[in-house]
Amino acid sequence: MLSRPTNLNEDVPCDIFAVSVDFQVRKSKDIRQEQLKDDELKKIIDCFENSSKDENFANWTSRGYLMDQGILYRYSPELETEEAQLVVPFQERERESVTTVP
Repeated sequence: MLSRPTNLNEDVPCDIFAVSVDFQVRKSKDIRQEQLKDDELKKIIDCFENSSKDENFANWTSRGYLMDQGILYRYSPELETEEAQLVVPFQERERESVTTVP
């Protein structure tokens, strides 16, 4: 969160500065490979990619999972957003939680 002190004296100019931030960008192929390394996520992905949609497919979709361009996402009823969230593989969860804590 960026902030600046309130300018109570409107006669004094307040400077504005540009801020540049570089975010790590990952290719879809790399995300998919990491998801496939997680045995639990691989089961879900295999189910979605299987041509016969059985009761397991219905189970995963009812729990909010979906595939988009080979990447697994999930709608979470606990979140206020209506956007599907990327499913983070087990091996990356600790790294993600460490890097996202302010």
